[in-house]
Amino acid sequence: MARSRITTEELDDILLSYDIPSSVALRAPGLEERADDPLEGFVAIYEPAMQQVLRLPMHPFFREVLRDWILAPCQITPNGWATDGGLITIVGPLPKLEENLTPRKFESIYRPYRSAGWYNVSPRPDQK
Repeated sequence: MARSRITTEELDDILLSYDIPSSVALRAPGLEERADDPLEGFVAIYEPAMQQVLRLPMHPFFREVLRDWILAPCQITPNGWATDGGLITIVGPLPKLEENLTPRKFESIYRPYRSAGWYNVSPRPDQK
């Protein structure tokens, strides 16, 4: 399995690129760490998710949906995060999102499904 080769400088660039507040600590994984098995108290996030819609600290809407689905951010494919980004484009920016769509309503429309070790987000069959 390929290991991360991210440098401290690249982590600093990520902090700046995605406006991550200083209250959020980033660190590179150790040689034996894997994204699907992070250390206790940590969560792994792939940069493509940040390129889509994920921001840190994570918006309560997404935290609640992931908690309900019992998934970590790194388990959702970048396309799954793109679905969330499209949702925000349609419904409105994150502050407006919860006015128009609750996590419960989102979960009644979308479901996670496993594909090649990842989870994607898809409309429920009765919602297509």
